[in-house]
Amino acid sequence: MIAIVLVGGKQSLVSELYPDLPSPLIPVKGEPFLYWLTQWLKIQGFTHIVYSAGHYAEKITAWAHHFASIEPTLCLDVVTENRPLGTAGAATLCANRYPSSFTFVVNGDAILLTDLRPIIAEFQQRSSLDAIIFGTNVTNAGRFGTLERDPNQRLIAFREKKAGLGLINAGVYLLRNELLSHVNTDKETSLEYDCFPYWLTQHKNIHTIDSTAPFIDIGTPETLKRAHELIDEYQGILTGQKEIQAAYV
Repeated sequence: MIAIVLVGGKQSLVSELYPDLPSPLIPVKGEPFLYWLTQWLKIQGFTHIVYSAGHYAEKITAWAHHFASIEPTLCLDVVTENRPLGTAGAATLCANRYPSSFTFVVNGDAILLTDLRPIIAEFQQRSSLDAIIFGTNVTNAGRFGTLERDPNQRLIAFREKKAGLGLINAGVYLLRNELLSHVNTDKETSLEYDCFPYWLTQHKNIHTIDSTAPFIDIGTPETLKRAHELIDEYQGILTGQKEIQAAYV
């Protein structure tokens, strides 16, 4: 199984602070954020990581080559979009290039600091599950929108952005590869706004996971500042010196 990291986005609320860098390469505690995200994937057991790049792809590629040279246990590849493909198009392009029975996808600007391995193992064993979305509760869901689910934690819908406490999409997905078979990689397509709503109309079994783990996000100047504090607090986990814990409701 590979991990696909979506690092192709062009704009973010911190772009003005670092106009010459893609968001995943913004420095946090002395390293690009992508370094910490890659370390997080490594402790989850991933050894093959594919970065789906677009904007500033050459800088993502240069970083990946450098990191691979000092981390020989990892296979790091970069797939570059010729045009903006959206989250679904980018994930599908990578999944087609490196096929497997299911796909793990994560956004490149956030880390959900929990142990994913028990959920991944369950997903592998339960063929009735078509997809899993990891969520986390935040005090202000206005930037993200929220996940609506039934009492059995199956996804009902993505809801519009609304201020206040809510369960948000943490940008971490497990997908059966057949779900991506309909995605057209010649146009921009969103997992959140195109694919998941379509899959729900097809009665796919999409499960949500509610995590209580720290959520490290660099999407705004405020959360970027908080990311420095969280990386400092949990650096031992991200570097493998301390055991990561599973934290779910």
